[in-house]
Amino acid sequence: MPRYDFAPTRRRRSPLPILLAVLLVLLVGFIIYLSTVDTEVPTERIEQDVTNEVLA
Repeated sequence: MPRYDFAPTRRRRSPLPILLAVLLVLLVGFIIYLSTVDTEVPTERIEQDVTNEVLA
């Protein structure tokens, strides 16, 4: 006696939406990380002789 199954077969969902969401979260996290990194260079004192020899 054959068995008939009229229930719809479940299709596997595509992993693409989950991968895109993970990539978006990683991108946003990387941008936030870059905005918090201290990139300011400390100032240096530069001493230079600015005497005008033409006027002397």
